[in-house]
Amino acid sequence: MNTTDILFNTGQWNWDAISTISNSILVAALVFITWRYARQVRKQTILMEKDRMKNKILEEIQDVLTPTIYSLEKEIEAIKKNEIFWYKSREEGIFVELFKIYGNSGAFKDVFGKFPDLEEMFLSHDNLYGKLNELYTEIEREIRTPELKERLKNLVNTFNQSREEAYKLRWVSDIERKFENHIINKKDPKRSPNTIEPHIDFWEEYRDKLLEFRNTPRVKELDKEIGNRLTQLKELDSDLLEKIKEKREKYREEYHFTKYEIDPQLEKLEEWLGMRT
Repeated sequence: MNTTDILFNTGQWNWDAISTISNSILVAALVFITWRYARQVRKQTILMEKDRMKNKILEEIQDVLTPTIYSLEKEIEAIKKNEIFWYKSREEGIFVELFKIYGNSGAFKDVFGKFPDLEEMFLSHDNLYGKLNELYTEIEREIRTPELKERLKNLVNTFNQSREEAYKLRWVSDIERKFENHIINKKDPKRSPNTIEPHIDFWEEYRDKLLEFRNTPRVKELDKEIGNRLTQLKELDSDLLEKIKEKREKYREEYHFTKYEIDPQLEKLEEWLGMRT
């Protein structure tokens, strides 16, 4: 049976067949139109949702990802150049955990909610910081002895005997702490241009004598362990930095952020250098 046989019945139009075919075509067309409409609505909904999320994602980038990148890059460079220093101030040393930097901000929680692998690495990072604080605190206990205090006082008296008043070192409340920090870190303080700085003159003159207080078996063991921990920290920082940069780049591509949106500090730097066009 061909199409003509269906449409014609004994020489007459087969209106039932024609009606059935017409209805089928209309139904198919309606289904297609409905599908196209639903598809457009879905696309529009996705775009609206994406647009709604854009500001939230940008907040995560600007408040968490980009600052962490800068912090890690600075930390890696400091470890490479042996410029990681510890200063005792009240209850804590210089090592501050990443969690404390960002606190309980919503963006910080959102990042960890989506990327639990980052949270785990942040925890490892902060655990290493905690261990470093413990090691430096133990060095402090080793060198902070009555003998050191007595030696400092005697050396200050000797130092001041041959100096004019303006160049003498005053025994102020924090002077002992200042030299303890220099000894702990084996750090030479930096001079400020065109200033009189007796404490630096004093350190340069008696540096070797004061560093002798580090010359104990326990401090040598602690120095070695600190070196190992800093190596671990640098490796962790490098892995964490790579992951964060990768996630930030995916965000940038997906939401079409500009380089200045993901890194406002870069814009300020380029403006200061006169590089922005």
